[in-house]
Amino acid sequence: MGSSIYQMSTRSKPCWSKISTLCFLFTFFSFVPSLLTSQIPVITSDQSNAITPLSPSSPSYQSTTLGSNSALFAVETAESPKNSANVLLAPSSYTQSSECALILQRTYVVNLPSESTRSPLFAGFLSVIKQPAQFTPVPTGKQEELCIRYVDVETAIQEAKYRRNYIRPNGLNSLEPLPPIISQTAELALEVTRVLATQFKLSPDEILNGLPLIDLSRTTLWEECPAHVKPIPCTIERYRTFTGHCNNLKTPSWGVTFTPFVRYLPPVYSNGIDGYRVSVVDGSPLPSARMVTATVHRDVDRPDSDLTILIMSWGQFIDHDLTLAAPPRDENDLEFDCCELRERGTDHPLCAPIIIPDDDPLYSPFGKRCHDFKRSVAGHRPNCALGPRAHINTLSSPIDANFIYGSSDALARRLRAFKGGLMKVWDRFNAYGLKPLLPPESDNPERDCTARPRHLFCFIAGDERVNEQIHLTVLHTLYVRDHNRIATALAELNPHWDDEKLFQEARHIMAASVQHITLNEFLPLLLGTEMVEKYNITVQAEGYRDDYDANVHIGPSHAFQTAAFRFGHTFIQGMVRRYDKFHQFLGEDPLHNLLRQPFIVYEPGKMDELIGGLINTPAQTYDPFITQEVSGRLFQPPHKPFGLDLAAINLERGREHGLPGYNAWREWCGLGRAQSWQDLVPVLQNNTAYLYSQIYKHPDDIDLWSGGISEVRLPGAMIGPTFACIIAQQFSNIRRGDRFWYDRSGLPSSFTPEQLYEIKKSVQSKIICENADDIPTIQTWVMRQAHPIFNPRVACSDLPSIDLRYWQEDPNTGALLYRRK
Repeated sequence: MGSSIYQMSTRSKPCWSKISTLCFLFTFFSFVPSLLTSQIPVITSDQSNAITPLSPSSPSYQSTTLGSNSALFAVETAESPKNSANVLLAPSSYTQSSECALILQRTYVVNLPSESTRSPLFAGFLSVIKQPAQFTPVPTGKQEELCIRYVDVETAIQEAKYRRNYIRPNGLNSLEPLPPIISQTAELALEVTRVLATQFKLSPDEILNGLPLIDLSRTTLWEECPAHVKPIPCTIERYRTFTGHCNNLKTPSWGVTFTPFVRYLPPVYSNGIDGYRVSVVDGSPLPSARMVTATVHRDVDRPDSDLTILIMSWGQFIDHDLTLAAPPRDENDLEFDCCELRERGTDHPLCAPIIIPDDDPLYSPFGKRCHDFKRSVAGHRPNCALGPRAHINTLSSPIDANFIYGSSDALARRLRAFKGGLMKVWDRFNAYGLKPLLPPESDNPERDCTARPRHLFCFIAGDERVNEQIHLTVLHTLYVRDHNRIATALAELNPHWDDEKLFQEARHIMAASVQHITLNEFLPLLLGTEMVEKYNITVQAEGYRDDYDANVHIGPSHAFQTAAFRFGHTFIQGMVRRYDKFHQFLGEDPLHNLLRQPFIVYEPGKMDELIGGLINTPAQTYDPFITQEVSGRLFQPPHKPFGLDLAAINLERGREHGLPGYNAWREWCGLGRAQSWQDLVPVLQNNTAYLYSQIYKHPDDIDLWSGGISEVRLPGAMIGPTFACIIAQQFSNIRRGDRFWYDRSGLPSSFTPEQLYEIKKSVQSKIICENADDIPTIQTWVMRQAHPIFNPRVACSDLPSIDLRYWQEDPNTGALLYRRK
């Protein structure tokens, strides 16, 4: 779209009849002289109170900023002539003083087309065909200094408490507060942000970059700030905390449980605080997420010729080590359905159900028009800084195998046996000579558990999604068994070690193995050799790698959590297959029958059959298509013919988290911004660009998750370039920003050279072999299908294993007994 100069000039000479070529030319030539003689508008002092920053969703904002690289904010004045350019508020600079909590140094400019690159006539033509012109911000001569005093902040706090009927919750002094406690105080901070934004007419830039600078320790809001986001003292220890506290000694709260996701790009909220992203064309709502799914992400069966379903499950397993946006729950800690609440005439403040179109191919025949969706629980930035809505990650951020142990001391205590360094297990099959299962969830048996038989239970593990899909349950079981195997071996080598030492050292080894397998087996397959080398997320062949950087934030980003690392949803198979120990197919079940219903593992031998399915079933190929087992039957209740749509939930999650659109992320990754639908044709698979043009109004409107999984694969990789860029950056940050990463040297947590050498022998296939009941052969690289030449099956006994003798100590001196010559 062009500048509003052209739009207003055009309106001043309307053509009431059908537009003809003559009328078109007359209209544009008529305003050229006025453009060339127009003066740069200056805001006079009597107009300053009439200046109102516009939302990014405003058509005025879009008409003046589309195509500009400057982060400017349009303002309109009451006396602005209709044929003048809109005045813009440039990003402010910020200072503080003893009285002023924040001083805004505002500069006003006008955003004019660059005459060096666009003639007035051609620029006017661009405005008609809705193509972006080049703009140059020109100072108006108007500057303004605004002081937000501490007394203003205090008044806003009291107003926010009144609006929210706020009562201070208990538990704010705990380093492990529960999400409902965090949510109450975070919503209070958001309300303070709204009050200040309204009172001082703050721009999105001032909300995002200015308000967080206010020192809340000088206000009463500091008393409502949870302890886990305040500074705490740290000591250097060998073992991690469960919450992630003090991983970063410089900024102890980075990557900590219940702290916010990181943003690589500023959030896009329609109101600058928490409003859903809207169309860049006219500020209207984006198309229904369910409409996008039904149009673009249909169910097409295209098995991959190389990958096994384990690549999807391992990606999900690692995601569940890194991220979990807190969902709201009821007073019994159970999920609720927003559509059912509304049918009963009630509601919840975080309910934001998805609209189902009238002609939806799945839901319409059943008269369903409402799809359940709830916003994530709000959270606090470090020191409870004000600003736009933040969303908490309920997990610790490093790759620390917290899916085994949990991300809090409380959960770890519940899972530990406190004997011999072991984790709790359930020896249900002891009489059959089979290995144990995970412990049952008997305290709250209905939590995230569907159609539970009265005599059976779902399971409990370090991550609450253990029962979400059956292959996750299998992996959780294998890794808890492996912890206990290692702890038992360490106890035999070091009988003088107590339970705590055995537990922590086994945990230390398990986390290192998971890190190594992710770098060595998963990321090169997913991202390709070029990307892992570019971002230095490869395995160091020998010795240590000392590039820890305390300035790197280890926390998962919104783009990673809500979009890029959900790439695996396109790999999901609609059927769960089972194989015997000779890799012969036995049978299959629809996936939706095994979501939150892990009861099949109660049958002796079924665990190994499911493991066989993990390593023998081909994944679906990387494309825009999603099996209806999760895009329409997700968590389907037994009495209903449909369930939820995971693809629609992905899209809606990105929108409610303020995630910028797909095009913005292409630009961030250096891939170029699509200016037209035609630009996307060589970038996206099949006819996706055309389908987008039918439902979105502009390429900038496309949701990141949808665009990302629709891209053409990178050469040598399993995913497209945008997701590869975001994922590679995230794992680079995780590796470089983790003080406990497995190949660090010179720290109490460091492994000896001999121990590190053994850790680097870890392979997924060996962990499966040692913890299954009876699987005698397996391909070495289990995320790829077996191949007689390139990936042959071998005897489990031929695979490398960690030699734990290098952890044996002299009971008197504590010195290690074995050194490699």
